[in-house]
Amino acid sequence: MTTPFDIRKRRLMLRIILWAIAAVYTLVLPDVVLIYDAVVKHFSSKIAGKVPLALIILLGIVYLISSLAMKKGMRSLALLIPCTIIVSAVVTLVPYPNKHIHIPEYILMAWVIFEALSVDYEGNGILLLVFICSGLLGVVDELFQGIHPQRFYGWQDMIMNAAASTIGIFTIAGLGKVSAGDWAWAATLKQFKKTLAITFCAAAGAVLMCAYLFDVQAHLKFWGVYPGWLLGFNALFVIAGSVAVSQIGLFYTPRQSAGDQQFNPVGRAVTARLWILCPLVILIFMHNLALLIAAFGLPFR
Repeated sequence: MTTPFDIRKRRLMLRIILWAIAAVYTLVLPDVVLIYDAVVKHFSSKIAGKVPLALIILLGIVYLISSLAMKKGMRSLALLIPCTIIVSAVVTLVPYPNKHIHIPEYILMAWVIFEALSVDYEGNGILLLVFICSGLLGVVDELFQGIHPQRFYGWQDMIMNAAASTIGIFTIAGLGKVSAGDWAWAATLKQFKKTLAITFCAAAGAVLMCAYLFDVQAHLKFWGVYPGWLLGFNALFVIAGSVAVSQIGLFYTPRQSAGDQQFNPVGRAVTARLWILCPLVILIFMHNLALLIAAFGLPFR
């Protein structure tokens, strides 16, 4: 007989596995170019250039088959139209086949983040949070590429990552993966005003950090180019953000008011915490990368 403890244990294991997959996937993305280079070496650049498009078509076929098998109807198939438009726009505006690999990468990223969030998320808004997290991880990917010996930091890639994440979100919506709910969880956010303020400041600081790193890239040096005050902000936020994360606590069981049978405090509280913790943890990681570049003298390109 399955007990509540067994269910919680299984959910915990699933949660750990899915978020671990998301973390590892983000870390290995800059090395995907090695596979591309291997295809170029053993075959040709022409064949390698067709690999991203082949993967996109394969994902489209999988989506189409899944949609038909699940009998999702014309609405599901119609969502292939904006997906096709986005792919066409990216391929047209960025005529470099090796860059197009970002499209299948971040379609999958959106799916991974969605599955990880779905373990605990209740209510509306999950797709928006998926987009925010995928977009931020797309920036993390570019920061990694800046210190990767064979990659380069670029704003075009950030846009492609976000665009591809949008395709992933369309496919999730098309297959009806999102459960019905409401926005009642948002009322819980007022309990975390200080943490939200820290997060918004961190996001603004991350924009400045990314902008100044283009100067670092142009001058091929960090010290004397990257502002000392911004580096101090990076350190301050890493400390403040880490303290905030440790104090929030994601999983807990608050008391339920008597006579409030419709109220689901656990689901609302966890969903609100996901909205705070997921972007916050990613932002901490981004700011920490600037500190690592400064502390270890890592070349940034």
